[in-house]
Parts: sequence; C-alpha cells; structure tokens
Amino acid sequence: MKRQMVKGLLTEGKPLKVALAAIGMASSSYYYRPVGKRKPRALDAALVADIKAVRRGHAEVYGYRKITQALRAEGLTINTKKVLRHLRVLGLTQPRKVKGQRWSRPALMKPTLNNVYWEADFTYVRTGKSNAFLCVVIDACDRDIVADVFSDRCRAVEAAEALEKAVLSRFGGRVPYGHQLTLRVDRGSQFMACRFRETASSLNVSLEYAGIQCPEDKPYIESFFGSYKTEELYRNEYNSLAEAGARWESYRNWYRNYRLHQSLGYVSPVKYATLVEKSILCMA
Repeated sequence: MKRQMVKGLLTEGKPLKVALAAIGMASSSYYYRPVGKRKPRALDAALVADIKAVRRGHAEVYGYRKITQALRAEGLTINTKKVLRHLRVLGLTQPRKVKGQRWSRPALMKPTLNNVYWEADFTYVRTGKSNAFLCVVIDACDRDIVADVFSDRCRAVEAAEALEKAVLSRFGGRVPYGHQLTLRVDRGSQFMACRFRETASSLNVSLEYAGIQCPEDKPYIESFFGSYKTEELYRNEYNSLAEAGARWESYRNWYRNYRLHQSLGYVSPVKYATLVEKSILCMA
C-alpha cells in the first residue's frame, strides 16, 4: 500500500526522497523485491553413496557431525553443512528430542502461621539387607513433623496415608472450608498419582508442585531430611526394618520436643508452636 502511495507522489513530480519522507517509508523497503523460492540443488551421487556406506550397522545412529568426521577419516574433504543437507533430503537425520511440558516453578514461601503451608517428601533408609522409605509431612512455620509413614514401600498409598494422618492430627479429619492449606511436593510418581491427588482433593488440601530437579523449591523438607541423615542415619547402622523404625520414632520424639532450631530462635518445634499460639492470643 505504501509503495503505491509513493508511486502516486512520483507521478505528480515529487522527488523520491520527498515522497518516501511524506509516506514514512524507508528506501530499503521501497526497493525490496521478494526473492522467489530457490530451486533445490541436486544431490552429489558420490557423496550419497559414501554416506550410505558409513551408516551401516550400528552407525545408523550417527548424526551429521559424526558422519562428517567418518568421511574425513576416509580422506574426503567435506563440509558439515553439505552432509546435513544431503541427510535432510534423504530423510536420514536423527530424530529430535521431544520436549515435554514446561513446568513453572513456585515462589519460595515463608509462612508466619501454622497449618498454612506444608511440604512433604520421601527419603531412603538403609536397613541391613532390606530397604525402607520414610514419608514426612512438615509444617514450614514451626518446622514440626505433622505426620509420617515409615514403610518398606514407596508408593502413592504411603503418601496418601501420610497426608491423611497429617490432616487428622491438625484439623481432626478434614481441612475446613474457607481455610487455605497448601502442600508442596515434587513431581515424583507417588505425588503425581491419581490416588494421592484425589486424597488431597477430598481433604480440601491444595497441591503445589515444585519444579523438575529443583530441591530448593521445597527447602524445609529437604533441610529436615538433611538433619535427620546427619544426626541419625549416618551415625547408626540398622539390622532390620523394625530397628530402623524404632530409631526413627526415638529421633522424631527428640526432634519435636527437644532439638534446638536456629531458625526458630533456638527452641524446639513444639515449644515454638506454643509461643506462636500465645502471641496470637495476646494479639486477639
């Protein structure tokens, strides 16, 4: 459209520079002419034969870079772009990796009230010749262990059981309507399973998923597991699942009632929860 307007001004005797300035069109745009579709270049028959000779057997998985290097090793002077062009025309390029869904990463939470933001995860426990798994739900405000499941299985069943026990211990059965409780977990199969998500929905718990391979998205549960491993797991050896479970119960009792937390002002989680409750009552 602008080119036609410029031509109209030119027919009136206006200089091209004046016409372009009046219309607001650059001279490069005025002189631009679209280039037609290029004709495909013919393939080099000798190169096609060499490529097929290189791609025999397991070498079929080679991409254009490795094929180029293999041809150069045979004494050919060849460019990678030329090899890539031939492979594309022949349909011999390697399939590209299919990118999955891009997951968003949640923001770091620093709650000031209990029963607002929880985190949960599994950790591995070595028990002699067998294995054990510990699922823990922790409150990010008072760092207290809300619920846990110590078992020889690591499934959505155990994750759902831990969540049910957590809600039962803090709310008596179900999160009441109007109360917003968020549980952040990773994207493990246990937490992505329909059973776990249905359990959370039935308990009125909002699920929030951390990013892929982003342990820093749930720092409270990761910090707790780090303390548990340093203070208990790495200092002891268990001969059976029962022994490991008994030691976990002992550590849990000590952690909740006696362990001093620097982030809580050097008090235990139970003591901190009591102080928070008293401060809320005083403010009311």
